[in-house]
Amino acid sequence: MYFNEELRPGIRDYLKKSIWTGLLQGLCGIIFGIYTLISPIGTLSIFLSVIGLLLLLHGGLLVISALMGIRSDSMWLVLFAAGLFQLLLGLFIVSKSDGLSEIAVMLSTVGLGLIGIMTGTISLISAIRYRDAAHNVWSYISRGGLFFIIGVAMLLAPFGFGTAMVRTIAVIAVFLGALQSWGAVKLYIELKS
Repeated sequence: MYFNEELRPGIRDYLKKSIWTGLLQGLCGIIFGIYTLISPIGTLSIFLSVIGLLLLLHGGLLVISALMGIRSDSMWLVLFAAGLFQLLLGLFIVSKSDGLSEIAVMLSTVGLGLIGIMTGTISLISAIRYRDAAHNVWSYISRGGLFFIIGVAMLLAPFGFGTAMVRTIAVIAVFLGALQSWGAVKLYIELKS
């Protein structure tokens, strides 16, 4: 069994309502990773435009998910702030992707690094927070650790958008997308029974 029976009232319903966001996030990560693996030498403006669009989608999903959990999840404000930050960064990247300067590339990379650190931290906190309620928290720990490492790497090398980094991001995006989708499906099956 994925979850113990001692879930607070309302959490089970909240999880049932927001399962689709996890699955959609995972599928977006897989699509993004495969696209990046197929075309790693594509222009930086296209790469950043795709990242900007994904940030807009992911930020919107986080904001919606946070607002759905306002009454039942004490971390809704953190998720809301992370979603809002991603929406703003996505808008910045999409608006600047036609004529990228070195400063816009650096700001985008720093912003993505901060998002990686925030997402990793939220996943690690969730793993610690729900370790008693969930039997299988390794997906939160793996996801959190990878996002945190990617975020720190992007902050340390903001101009390092070389092919090796793009391919590494692609492989990790596919892995994290598959992990996120698998976790959402497992959670759906568990909550359905």
